[in-house]
Amino acid sequence: MTYENIKSGMLTFLVVLSGILTWNIWTYQPDYELVTNHKTVEEVNIATQKDLKKIVKPHQIIYQVDGKQFGSVDNAYIDGIIGVITKWKYFDVGKYPGRVADFTEEINQGHNTEIIFPDEVPIDLYKRVLNISEKDIPKFDFDRIIINSETQQKQEGIVYFYSQKNQEVYVSPTYINDFTDKYYDSAKKLTPYFLYPVSDTKKIYLPTEKVDMVMHTYYQNPLDSDQFKDALFTDPSFVQRSVGEGVEEYTDDASKMIVDTETNMINYVNPVRNGDSVIGTTNVLQKSIEFVNGHGGWTESYRYVYKDDFNQNVLFRLYSKEGYPVFNQMGMSEIYQQWRQSEISRYVRPGFHLELPLNPDVETKTLPSGQEAVEYLQHKKDFKPELLENMMPGYYLTQGTENSVILLEPGWFYLYDQEWRQLIWEEELNNGLE
Repeated sequence: MTYENIKSGMLTFLVVLSGILTWNIWTYQPDYELVTNHKTVEEVNIATQKDLKKIVKPHQIIYQVDGKQFGSVDNAYIDGIIGVITKWKYFDVGKYPGRVADFTEEINQGHNTEIIFPDEVPIDLYKRVLNISEKDIPKFDFDRIIINSETQQKQEGIVYFYSQKNQEVYVSPTYINDFTDKYYDSAKKLTPYFLYPVSDTKKIYLPTEKVDMVMHTYYQNPLDSDQFKDALFTDPSFVQRSVGEGVEEYTDDASKMIVDTETNMINYVNPVRNGDSVIGTTNVLQKSIEFVNGHGGWTESYRYVYKDDFNQNVLFRLYSKEGYPVFNQMGMSEIYQQWRQSEISRYVRPGFHLELPLNPDVETKTLPSGQEAVEYLQHKKDFKPELLENMMPGYYLTQGTENSVILLEPGWFYLYDQEWRQLIWEEELNNGLE
């Protein structure tokens, strides 16, 4: 082997070694510890998460049959209706071409099914419940889905999305399958209702006959406040707890959570930081549902009942197992959220769960008919018809003599001047809403 061969071999070896070292430098990745997120605790599930269709849910089904109205508020019945309409395919969603006044007159005189929600629902959100595959549908809110049952071919039909508040109608052809045979044709077996025009543009349906309702008594089971602390505060390890007379306070350097130990109500306040992006007015309801689902906060059968897009407020209300709304002056039957910019600003809700019905013997109370309730309300002193917005049977939630007991007492309730009140007959005791 000559000197030149040895030199060439050494040079080749050095070139290969240099390439290997360079490759290792380029591809080297140190073993850094994985950081999951800024929260220092595991995910919190206080109760359960719920599907959208269980939270954004109608409170009444009304059928227009030969100039008369029949309907139901029953939970299971409404779930059955929603289960059917979610299987239909909706297409060509667009604005109603005619006058809204003509549309409402046709609805009142025709053969239709009205699916009535407590408040305006964004189609952008509810299209996840319905089978709407089109991406570029108009953006609108609605509070009623109206199914036209006047069709020659029962496999085809028209569905309307109607907003009483905005006086807008959007329409979609669909295939209604056997809806007319299965539901509409048997509507006369349901509770009879009558139409009560609250104003020129708003109407409500009230039961024609007296209403029999079951009285409920429950054991009030307080929830663990520490779970709410872990769910609501960014870093629970920095939260300080203090106890006063009738209250517990949890605070960090910015936020505060107050627990009323007598009512078991939770009030969380989070001051908003500057510079955050603003939540769009169309998705505050979606954001609110995701927030409660995020910590499994649906402890009872709560439903969406109200939103204020401009002020970014959303309200959910407890409903009885029969399908009636539950009211309470102190908010003990509600989940309230206020959003500011991209964060929850205020969160007020019950910190208890209703368990173990305590009245094994069924007790019922018979309420006056809708006509009697309207007439009594109209004769109240200083009553102004233009301030009436809604009216319905429901329950009033009260604590028993022992705070561990919750009573649901039947009654008539009306939305008057933006506030729900209880209609109290002279022979009844005032439950606190008047």
